[in-house]
Amino acid sequence: LGAHDGIESGLYAELRARVNEYFEEHGLQSRGGAFMYAKTAALLTSLSLCYYAAVFARPDLALWLAPLVGVQMAMVGLSIQHDANHGSFSPYPWLNRIMGLTDDLIGGSALMWRHQHNIAHHAHPNDSELDADSITNFPLVRMNPVLPVRWYLRFQHLYAPVLYCLLGMSYPIGDVVGFLKRSYEHVPLQPLRPVDVITFILGKVLHYTIVLGLPIYSLGWQLGLLFFVVMQAVGGNFLASVFAVSHNAEANDYNCDPDTDWAELQIRTSCNWSPHSTFWWLATGGLNFQIEHHLFPGVCHVHYPAIAKITRQLCEEKGLPYNSYGSYYAIYSSHIRTLWLLGRGMDHKVFHEKALARIREQLAGGAKGKGKGEGQ
Repeated sequence: LGAHDGIESGLYAELRARVNEYFEEHGLQSRGGAFMYAKTAALLTSLSLCYYAAVFARPDLALWLAPLVGVQMAMVGLSIQHDANHGSFSPYPWLNRIMGLTDDLIGGSALMWRHQHNIAHHAHPNDSELDADSITNFPLVRMNPVLPVRWYLRFQHLYAPVLYCLLGMSYPIGDVVGFLKRSYEHVPLQPLRPVDVITFILGKVLHYTIVLGLPIYSLGWQLGLLFFVVMQAVGGNFLASVFAVSHNAEANDYNCDPDTDWAELQIRTSCNWSPHSTFWWLATGGLNFQIEHHLFPGVCHVHYPAIAKITRQLCEEKGLPYNSYGSYYAIYSSHIRTLWLLGRGMDHKVFHEKALARIREQLAGGAKGKGKGEGQ
């Protein structure tokens, strides 16, 4: 898979040492603790109550509650299973394994996620040959400047946000295809044990029972199907819009040199956004601190705001870019412009010379104006 020999580079060792010093000074563990558990309980309780009200208690409110159920299901994926399947939800491996299975309930698969996300994405972000997230949407959407150009892609900045609504419905299908092929794109699945097969099948059965079977049984075919579509469309769009922006904005690098330092690769290909927002930090499982997540995926997201200060300082000392947009609106707007640029065949050189330098200059100027509070 083209493993990075430089993961133990001087840059990463220095950053890791500073982060470890922070944990030691404050007497903290890097995995989740009481706050993470309380947040998880609150989210799962809220989701359960909204679902029960929509499907059983108040069917007259089903379509009004469907978007809320969809968004909260997406939040389970972003802020519970994501940490758990990275091993950062809890210091207890058995608890990480259990909470990782929430991915199966919302339509994904803990098994497939660990291959698709942990291996096929994290190791080589924005690489046109090794990052599955950068290439699997093609030819519908061009998210890497070295992919071929098609005439219809000039409109992708208009239709891609609509396609994002289909993520929730397409994920289970992609999981099944990968499971049957015993691979996710270029990543072969681990040798499967009987428990892996049983868990995968049961997960899909439970998911469709929850999102389709019970609503149809309780609400009837028409309202049940409509509830399913609205829930999946809104939740899928929310989920995809959070995932897509952090690696596909104008400040991101693409297809870095294979010899690039591993830590520098993660920094250059990721973007932070809304670093002052408690809402986005909690709702997205800290993915608005995408740089820190890629550098320390094994650290629970509750620590990212503090780690961001350390990372920014080191980047300034080393002369490395630290891409951080002030708001979600800012990075989403940049994401749409990036789709516009890529849809018109902007090659790597032009993309960087005419967009990357300008955006990074703006970000640097904004950071100076705000002082050192960024990342809190």
